This record gives sequence, C-alpha cells and structure tokens, in this order.
Amino acid sequence: MTVGITRLVDAKAVEPTRRDGRDRLLNGARKLLAEKGYAGMELRDVAVSGKAPRGSIYHHFPGGKKQLAVEAAELEGREIRAAIESSLAELGLAETLATFGEMFRRRVKDKPERLGCPCAAAALARPEDPALAAAATAAFESWEAPIAAALREEGVAAADAANFAGLVVSTIEGALVRARAAGDEAPLASAVAGLQQALQALLDR
Repeated sequence: MTVGITRLVDAKAVEPTRRDGRDRLLNGARKLLAEKGYAGMELRDVAVSGKAPRGSIYHHFPGGKKQLAVEAAELEGREIRAAIESSLAELGLAETLATFGEMFRRRVKDKPERLGCPCAAAALARPEDPALAAAATAAFESWEAPIAAALREEGVAAADAANFAGLVVSTIEGALVRARAAGDEAPLASAVAGLQQALQALLDR
C-alpha cells in the first residue's frame, strides 16, 4: 500500500513539472516570435529562453517548430483576450485602448526595436502554412469580439461596433511595425491617441 501511495504522489509531482516545462517553452517561443519572427525562431533559442533542454521540445511538441509556433500564437490570443476583457470591465473602453498598446510595449521595456506580436509573426510566416494563419486570424478575431461587445453595450450599432473593433486591432498591429522600424515608441502612442479620438467621435454620434 505504501509503495502504491508513493507512486501516486510521485506521479502527481511529475505532472506539474512537465506542464511547467511546456509552458516555459511556449512563453519562450512567444517572445522569440515577437522579436525575431517565425523564420528567426530557432529551436535552440526557444530552449534557452524557456530554460528547458532542447530535446524536450519534441517531447512536448512532436510537430516541431510549426506546432510550437501555432500553440504560442494561440496562447497569446487567449492571454491578450483575457487582458482586454479584464480591462474593459475595470477601466472602460477608452482606457482599454491604451492598455492594449501597453501590453506589447511593457514586454520590451525601453527597447522599442524589439516590439512585435507573435500572432502577427505567425500570420506572416509562410503562405503555405494555413495552421499558422488560422491561429493568428482566430487570435485577432478573439480580441475584436469583446471590444465590439462593449461598444454595442454603449449603444453603437452592431456593424459600426464590429468595424471599429477591427480598426483597433489593425491599428495597434500596424503601429507595432512602425514603432519597431523607427526604434521609437512614438508611433504606438500616436496610434492609441488616434483610436481614443475616433472612439469618442463614434460614441458622440
């Protein structure tokens, strides 16, 4: 009986460790996708960033680099959506627009040349990889959904709410590219300010 209990305890102890290792690899992949793109996301660098043995990548992700990138984009999609929903509930629409941009900026601190989005990197990876494009598309749409819902609650027509939510995601993603190219956060700050002005105009109709 004691041996059986010991084995059960050991098995329960191993599972969180496996999960932690998988999560570390996913977060390492997210970081590298954002900073280097899909082509530049080397598995050896993912292992280093995730503080995991390189051989463990294929244990957790038998599909290799593509599976890792797809799941990293999916994780990004879920976490950003949760953050948007939380911000909408606590801060409202206008502040959430600023929060949306800040989510990306805060990761690179004072290094705007590293600004990026793992979902955008997945979308731009390879046209012949539909799984990557699908993961990115699903993430973008999942970010638009709570913004559109919040606008509808403010009395904005459904079509206008959907259009504005799409504009928010497209504007922030485009601003990340411009900020990275310029090595300056100014394009991101300008994009947020413009979106807030457009939001006010929409609500004032």
